Amino acid sequence: MAEQNPLAETLPKQAERRHALIDILYLTQVVWLYVFSAVYPLLGLFYGILLLAGSISPKAKKVGKICLILGIINLALCVLAIVGLVVLSFTGLLAGLATE
Repeated sequence: MAEQNPLAETLPKQAERRHALIDILYLTQVVWLYVFSAVYPLLGLFYGILLLAGSISPKAKKVGKICLILGIINLALCVLAIVGLVVLSFTGLLAGLATE
């Protein structure tokens, strides 16, 4: 009787674990790109344009598109907040001048 090689059974399991680890690392990287795109709008715009224009894979282009969208949304919210603060500060300034 021929004995089965135990190494032959472990190699597919190791390859499967390696692929699972690569998938986890990829998802972690994508999540961090999304977080940074949402927190820092210029970084989101930079990575979005970089991935969208310079990538070959459709998966990376999709990540770039989402980073770009998050960066644009966050940049618009930052500009809106700055405009709102300027308007509120001038309103308070004008109200202070009117009482004097």
